[in-house]
Amino acid sequence: MKQICQSKYEQETSEHEYEFLEQQIAYYNLPSQSFECSTISHHPSIDSIQNLTIREALMKQFKEVAIQSRNALFNLYLESAEDQREEYKKKHEASVKKMDASQSTLNENEKLSSTLVQLINERCNKISERIQSIYKFKLENFLSKSNL
Repeated sequence: MKQICQSKYEQETSEHEYEFLEQQIAYYNLPSQSFECSTISHHPSIDSIQNLTIREALMKQFKEVAIQSRNALFNLYLESAEDQREEYKKKHEASVKKMDASQSTLNENEKLSSTLVQLINERCNKISERIQSIYKFKLENFLSKSNL
């Protein structure tokens, strides 16, 4: 039971973390979060260059590198979160299969009662609801801070 509940917790957390990350990335890709709106785009050393052609060329190159780096970082975050999500999903499925398999191979005295199996399923559902509530709050908090 502990193993199934723990794997359910990890699966739900990684699933909601992935979705939360996607929403954060979508926010940071909004026009209001563009390079031009960021503090990094107004760097004193670039602004101090007197030659307009050199300053614009340097600023263009600076912008391209910053955008490429941000996109690469976002992709790395998503890839890592996806890998973790898949790993925990497989782990939970394996735990459930293990319990189901043991139910069919054990003798009557060793089998889990149907009530206990139902309680395990209910506990997993409560874990899912709890994690969902946590990430709903987390997203609302993120969005409210973002709109300031």
